[in-house]
Amino acid sequence: MTRDIDWDALASRLRDAMGERVLRPGGDSFATAVALWSAHPTHRPEIIAQVASTADVRYVLESVPGDVPIAVRGGGHDWVGRARAKGGVTLDLSQLRGVQIDATARTATVQGGARLEDVIDAAAEHGLVAAVGTVNEVGFTGLALGGGYGPYLGILGLATDTIISAEVVLADGSIVAASDAENADLLWALRGGGGNFGVVTSLEISLEEVPAMLAGTVVFPTADMSEVLTSLDRVLPTFPDQLAVSPAIGSGPDGHAALLVTLHWSGETDEGAGWVRAIERLGTPLASTIGPATPQQALHALDGMFPSGRHYTLRTASLTGLTPEVIEVLADGERRRTSPLSAINIHHFHGAATRISADHSAWALREPHLMVEIIAATADTEGHDEQIAWADRILDALRPLALPAAYPNLLPPGDTARAAATYDSSIYHLDAVKRDRDPTGRFTGIPIGLPHPHQQTNQGDHP
Repeated sequence: MTRDIDWDALASRLRDAMGERVLRPGGDSFATAVALWSAHPTHRPEIIAQVASTADVRYVLESVPGDVPIAVRGGGHDWVGRARAKGGVTLDLSQLRGVQIDATARTATVQGGARLEDVIDAAAEHGLVAAVGTVNEVGFTGLALGGGYGPYLGILGLATDTIISAEVVLADGSIVAASDAENADLLWALRGGGGNFGVVTSLEISLEEVPAMLAGTVVFPTADMSEVLTSLDRVLPTFPDQLAVSPAIGSGPDGHAALLVTLHWSGETDEGAGWVRAIERLGTPLASTIGPATPQQALHALDGMFPSGRHYTLRTASLTGLTPEVIEVLADGERRRTSPLSAINIHHFHGAATRISADHSAWALREPHLMVEIIAATADTEGHDEQIAWADRILDALRPLALPAAYPNLLPPGDTARAAATYDSSIYHLDAVKRDRDPTGRFTGIPIGLPHPHQQTNQGDHP
């Protein structure tokens, strides 16, 4: 149990090194810094330390008593409130957004607070792409540490699969490098194990050259949902690595309910054009926006759909396919959806991500699957409990049809069994690394099913 803390005295000590970048509740700066993507979590930290260097991170960890909860804020794209240390200290990395590109080696060095748009913009200047997700505001480090689904999954793998090395500040304030040459077990754990082992202040990641790109969305009426999803399920196993297709059920451009099938092709346009036609012929489209695109345009395609400041609650399940039973659950979910802001997104796990060896990463869920993301969304608190019940109803119906594993980055803290299934037998190695690097359990990020309790610390953003 955390002992009584003189928060003003602790803040004063931190300000000795960090000045006005140490915030306490009550001021406008604190209110801005504490805000997350989802406005639904209400707990708050007692101190926010806006770190500007790895040395700042070390100073905070050395200054804050070991029994005080610590949280890490990267991009702040968080629905649970893990980036807020309830009754503790939040390390805010949002000032650490630098990205350096080595075009010859096709690598990037990404600071811990960089967002997806920072990474994709820097890489694109050199004709390269990174394994990012679909929402530009998401923090790259949190995405990558906890997995990282996205449109480049087929050619690059999960974002976590692209991690080459990391700079990490451990619980005692020591700064270590994790790579294949040193602290290799820590690097292995960071690849998918989340912010459970230390504060990651920078990552070195691999990039890929993409000669051309097609991206956009085909809008189908909900009356075509069963036909389109059934046909899509038949062709999913034939998709080449360069093709990413993500169906979503929600509000279309005109505000009416629709099935939105987003396509992302990373390769020669002539070959991609054939796949575009195949997707458009799955039903009778109301509209199609698929065409040539830059990586930046593709990343920003969803801007405005899920803006910060609304109330969001997420649920997730992983499926082997779009069976008739699954399609009926999804269709029933659409019929019962009462908030035009809520949606169901589906991400296809295939290609390079399925070919990663167990010794590379803690992430063991490598079979082809569909990750379903159920987003309960409202403008404010009004009606949000109803939308949570809507999302829970869909999840309850999908559970008997789903894999035992589910995406840890989207899971609430108590869903440890489905998190642990994502790592399978790797959980024992994760536990060993945890006990070695953080024996007092100072850091707890996304749930990964470790068998012993830890305090609240997070370095993870929504994908």
